[in-house]
Amino acid sequence: MEAFASPAASSLGPKAADLQGQLLIFKPIEYRTGIETVNGPADAINCDLINLETGEEHSDVLFFNVALRSSLRPLIGQRVLGRIKQGVAKPGKTAPWILEDASQDPASLARAQGYKPGAAAAAAAPAPAPTAAGVITPEIAALLAQLGAKPA
Repeated sequence: MEAFASPAASSLGPKAADLQGQLLIFKPIEYRTGIETVNGPADAINCDLINLETGEEHSDVLFFNVALRSSLRPLIGQRVLGRIKQGVAKPGKTAPWILEDASQDPASLARAQGYKPGAAAAAAAPAPAPTAAGVITPEIAALLAQLGAKPA
């Protein structure tokens, strides 16, 4: 019988509020117009995103926020280093999410330049078990000695 894959979980990516104050690398991909939402058609900027605080990498993240869209739209195809912050609210409005430039901060710039794609995933992955027959590490030899066995 043929096996079937389960549908992938829907993920809209992180929201601006989830990323507040964190050092991020944005790569704006495209500006989309007329996206159907529960509030009607809206425009968004589509980005790939690296969170340098957590090492998480996100693809195809949509930002609908006007200030974020405006900051990133002219930079499609470039890499942008920044932090998402809340701006000043106008009377009767909520504070907008804005992008604070981090490319002039030496520590932030060094951190971004030192980032290795996939580094967080590689660090989280367990080390592969030795596959060669007869490999006895010092730890295994000590365990075998405790059990009264002699390594071959």
